[in-house]
Formats: sequence, structure tokens, C-alpha cells
Amino acid sequence: MNTKISQIHPDLGTREFELIGDAIEYRISSPYGDESLSVVFSVLSPEPVVDGPMMYFLSEVNREALIKLFVDLPDADTFAKFVSAIKQRIKEEEFGKLSGDNRKTAITKEQVDTTIRMLETNMDPTSIEALLATLRELAAAPNDRDKLNHVVDAFHSLGVQQGAVLSYASFFSTLISSSALDDLG
Repeated sequence: MNTKISQIHPDLGTREFELIGDAIEYRISSPYGDESLSVVFSVLSPEPVVDGPMMYFLSEVNREALIKLFVDLPDADTFAKFVSAIKQRIKEEEFGKLSGDNRKTAITKEQVDTTIRMLETNMDPTSIEALLATLRELAAAPNDRDKLNHVVDAFHSLGVQQGAVLSYASFFSTLISSSALDDLG
């Protein structure tokens, strides 16, 4: 696995990246100054964004570009292998993400209906329409794991609103670990 890469751009300077433990460390030296930072994989989206000569790995929380690489430097093959290694490490660190597989107890229609009411009461329903739609589908078939996984996918696409959803709907905390909350009804 390629765990280190150095990129030299004729106008924008040098960037060095290294995968160390649960983070990527980078050092940038450019005409605008020097910078070094460490970013943990668990906060990054595994799918980078390419914008012209740059590739960005974005924060899952606020969609800010945290890792900025020059595309195909030092060469296309080395670059592709390094990006593949980053993606793999990000996926390995997804232990903190919600997952339908974490829910070990049965889900009831009442739990899901309560979750919908809590979200509609405490949040702007138009800002979480996709999540509410998947929750309504789950309420109609609470034992359907595919529908539960759709709820999880909708949650992951919320970005910064994930925090509010977790605050107002305890149902989602049961998707973080295998422990169930008895007072969800």
C-alpha cells in the first residue's frame, strides 16, 4: 500500500502527504507560506471531488475541503494508488457512523412515528425532507432492513444537520451502537 506521496508543482510549491495511524499528515510549502496539519480519516468523505487540476477530500460534517492534492502528481499511477489508499483508510475508519446493522432490537411503528413527530416539531421539515420520506417508508414496514438502511443513507447525506437530528430524535442513537433505548415509544 502506498502510504506516502510528494507532489511538486512548478508554480504552487510542494505538498507531502503521509498516512499515519488513523490520520493523514500533510506539509505544504508554497510561495504563500508553509502549512502542516493532521486530519483523521473518520471526518473525511471517501469520495473525493476533482476540480480542474486539484482533487479534494471533503469533511463529512461541513463539506469543507480538508485534503487538497494536485491531480496526477508525481505521476498518474502513483497518484491513483495513493488516492486508493486514502479511500480505503477512510472506509476502514467509518466505525463511528450510523449503521442499520448496529440496531439489534426490533423497531416498532410507534418508535418511528415518534421520531418523525420529534423531527417535524423541532426542525424545519423542508430541510430534512429526504430523511422524513425514508422514515415514513420505514414506519410502514419497520422490520424491513433495506428501508432502515435507506434511513441511514438519508441521515448521512444531511451534513451539518446530523447533529440536530441526533439531538431531537433518540432513535438515531440506537443506530450508533447495539444498545437499545427502552424509552423510545
